[in-house]
Amino acid sequence: MSGNELERQVLRIGAKALITDHGRVLLVKERHGDGSTFWTLPGGGVERRESFSECLRREIEEEIRCRATVGETVGRYVYHHTSRPTTTTVYAIFDATLRSEPEPNRTEGILDYEWLEPTDLRPTTLDSVQHFIEQSVAENGGER
Repeated sequence: MSGNELERQVLRIGAKALITDHGRVLLVKERHGDGSTFWTLPGGGVERRESFSECLRREIEEEIRCRATVGETVGRYVYHHTSRPTTTTVYAIFDATLRSEPEPNRTEGILDYEWLEPTDLRPTTLDSVQHFIEQSVAENGGER
């Protein structure tokens, strides 16, 4: 067997927040393992014995130092990690609102944040995130 055949595929489960304000979507800027940057929705992997809502509240507090109210599920997307080619994460996306202004936490890998129009996302927005936003927000005139 070759080394590639021995590599184990990893499937992760995660939660992301779709946070909107006046028709704009909140995205955070992160860095891939190779140093390149990308834009995505706030959130991350669900830890053992943690609910999706608990995960999302924890991730938002860690990443952008905000408390959040997590609402209903609004969709999902699959992300095939480029920095870890054997890892795929299925993200459940939840409607969420913030209770304060975001503050990027660089120790958590968050470099910046922006409120963006759904039709005017950054070129380095992850494809799966861009597709989700186009399908769920942009087509509805900024409303979910």
